[in-house]
Amino acid sequence: MLVDFRSDQASSNIDCDICIIGAGAAGITLASSLIGSGIEVCVFESGGLEFSANIQSLYEGEEIGLENASPTKCRLRYFGGTTNHWRGWCAPLREIDFKTRSWIPLSGWPIRRSDLNPYYERAQEICQIGTVGFETNALLNNEQNRFPPFSSEKADIRLFRFSPPTRFGQVFREDLRKAKNIKVYLYANLIQLETNESASEVRTVQLQSLEGKTGIVNARIIVLACGGMENARLLLLSNKIEPAGLGNSSGLIGRYFMQHIEGYVANILVTDPDVLAQFSRHIKRSTQVRAELALSEQAQEKHGILSSGFTIHRKVRDGAVYKALRKIWQDLKHGHWPENFSDRLWSVMADLGSVGDAIYNNKKSYARLYIRAEQLPNRDSNISLSDRLDVFGLPKIKVDWQLTNFDKRSIIESTYRIAEEFGRLNLGRVKLEDWVTQEDNTWPQPLWGGCHHMGTTRMSDDLNMGIVDINCRVHTVGNLYIAGSSVFPTAGYVPPTLTIVALALRLSDHLKKQFHIG
Repeated sequence: MLVDFRSDQASSNIDCDICIIGAGAAGITLASSLIGSGIEVCVFESGGLEFSANIQSLYEGEEIGLENASPTKCRLRYFGGTTNHWRGWCAPLREIDFKTRSWIPLSGWPIRRSDLNPYYERAQEICQIGTVGFETNALLNNEQNRFPPFSSEKADIRLFRFSPPTRFGQVFREDLRKAKNIKVYLYANLIQLETNESASEVRTVQLQSLEGKTGIVNARIIVLACGGMENARLLLLSNKIEPAGLGNSSGLIGRYFMQHIEGYVANILVTDPDVLAQFSRHIKRSTQVRAELALSEQAQEKHGILSSGFTIHRKVRDGAVYKALRKIWQDLKHGHWPENFSDRLWSVMADLGSVGDAIYNNKKSYARLYIRAEQLPNRDSNISLSDRLDVFGLPKIKVDWQLTNFDKRSIIESTYRIAEEFGRLNLGRVKLEDWVTQEDNTWPQPLWGGCHHMGTTRMSDDLNMGIVDINCRVHTVGNLYIAGSSVFPTAGYVPPTLTIVALALRLSDHLKKQFHIG
């Protein structure tokens, strides 16, 4: 059932078994997986079914660190969340991403990749990318289409699968509307989590609409599913009993804020143009796939660096004159008289020199190398509360995204290893971007972070080293859970959506056991 919280018909005193705050990829996945379970579930979404500038403005805050860590520009605050502008990139984290890496401080998840494998399989179906795995050999490598023999000590071939992309708010809306045990409340904003005197249990959830209607939710279990920034802010705001924030005995809520570091790192004059076709999008078994280069696990360990992957973007050097000539040729080849033939022919004849240059250069294939790099967990990179207040009188968010020399060195080393392989295999000549050759902590601005906000309520076995346990429950609060990328201890380099969905499915199974289901 879908309910407009602002309406007179909507109750201001709501009882349920599980209260989910946020209807993005994590919240919708969790709610959908509980359909038909017999558990009474309420989902509370700040926005409606469509974008609203007034609702979106609730994400506004301060950026005091590196640029491009804005919650307003990256997140969407309405039903479906940020999946409403998701580009659909899907890949699982690798096994090494879960391991404790001796050369990476604070690395290591308290769960293994094998713990998520069955949930990754289910997540693929939810993200509409089919059930086939991510092995390049089975999907792209064959007699007619072979990858260059990159050294396993330096580079791996990895596969991305592309969701349509799935807009969770549209795809799963009807299922949630029809579900007898699910109620989705729209235009309902979380104001405060009220706890008992010891802050060991959430007693009530305080709600308010922009129009001023207030409400109270009584639930056995509460799940925050509001994204890598807002999850931390909501815990910091719930500070009546614990001044530092609910569940913040470690002082780590909002700490270790991470994004992926993305950008062009090199230009390539490709010797063998056919190699580029290997790294273009392909349709395989009704799903778009693309192969990419990744820094191998051996190289990461040998050089003591972070995980990273590379996309090869083809770069065609066609001038306007060459394009005019090519259009004339294509039209005549297919038996069509070219439109504006005299004008096009005159432009070609007037600049025959550039036509020759274009034809010569077009025989060469140029490409650009684009990196997606993991960020080091950094305590100084953080989310906190601003002195500025929102329309509810609550502190806005303050974002301080920080990178280190270690992050820069990892990008430099990774790029050099890939460039060496291009040279060894005679695939092309690589020219590094200037910023990549500067071995200091300077970054091109604005630096793109992928809009992948992670790490602010990290998962850990030790309550002094994180906020949630292996089941995503806040260590010191018995009935409060967190879903989404804020629980990532480390980030890997792939987009987080598939892992967010897998973790939400795993949390669903855990919660069912709490109700003796399954």
